[in-house]
Amino acid sequence: MQDTMLITDSGCDLPLQALQDAGVELLYFPYALDGEERLDDFGVSLSYDGFYDTMRGGVRSTTAQVRLPDCLAVFERAYQGGKTALLVTISSGLSGSYETALAAREQFLETHPDAMIHVMDSLSVSAGQGVLVLEMAQRLKEGLSADAVVTWAEENRQRVNHLFTVDSFDYLVRGGRVQPAVGAVGGLLDIKPILHVDPEGRLALLKKLRGRKKALTLLADMVAERIEDAGAQTIVLDHAQCPEEAEMLRGMLAERFSARDVISGRIGIIIGTHTGPSCIVVSFLGSPRAN
Repeated sequence: MQDTMLITDSGCDLPLQALQDAGVELLYFPYALDGEERLDDFGVSLSYDGFYDTMRGGVRSTTAQVRLPDCLAVFERAYQGGKTALLVTISSGLSGSYETALAAREQFLETHPDAMIHVMDSLSVSAGQGVLVLEMAQRLKEGLSADAVVTWAEENRQRVNHLFTVDSFDYLVRGGRVQPAVGAVGGLLDIKPILHVDPEGRLALLKKLRGRKKALTLLADMVAERIEDAGAQTIVLDHAQCPEEAEMLRGMLAERFSARDVISGRIGIIIGTHTGPSCIVVSFLGSPRAN
């Protein structure tokens, strides 16, 4: 990995220490909390609990895509270090960040035509983006070239599964992911949705159940059904301020299969803005996604 700088954005929802241990450089998404502009720096300047507490209190958060100057700056760091830059972005189906990164690459190459820069659309988000980035970091550590790692990732990104559940439709409705009428009925009937990321990298509804525990149980069943070679991979299980339920799901998964490792993390500010403080997501390599 010495010759490649692997970069991703704060949409990956991995613990900061895990990213640092893997040698991954970071781009921070901008967001605004009650109109005040901030950077999503993995809970350093504002803790995740502090963020979700403000959401529960009615404060509005809005997000934006990564900034072109930030992309240029990280490309410059790679170039000055004599390294190939490999930037893995949040899904283009959910953000314009991939297009921004491509524009930054084109601009940088105008003045540094000898620079080696790869920009890859993960077609993933949150823990799924994290799974893909960690797998890429491991292959770089094993000595694969940046070109070979990009080829592997493009061939396998559809195997990155994301399964989400939320306790409330409110934030999905606010973000335009669910129609208001559906959200209203869902709230009245205690319906808990299960969602995934589809082949185009967009959030899509899979199932609707009554009751949170039923949703968690089905989530565990679906992971067990779709995961491949669990004993050889690390899965990522993130939550947005619902640690007891995340731990319950972790136990359910352990009853169904044994993974090499499970990283327990937090859903960060960028994704949490759109899912709310009750979301749980589990991501892994498994059967290719389907609509």
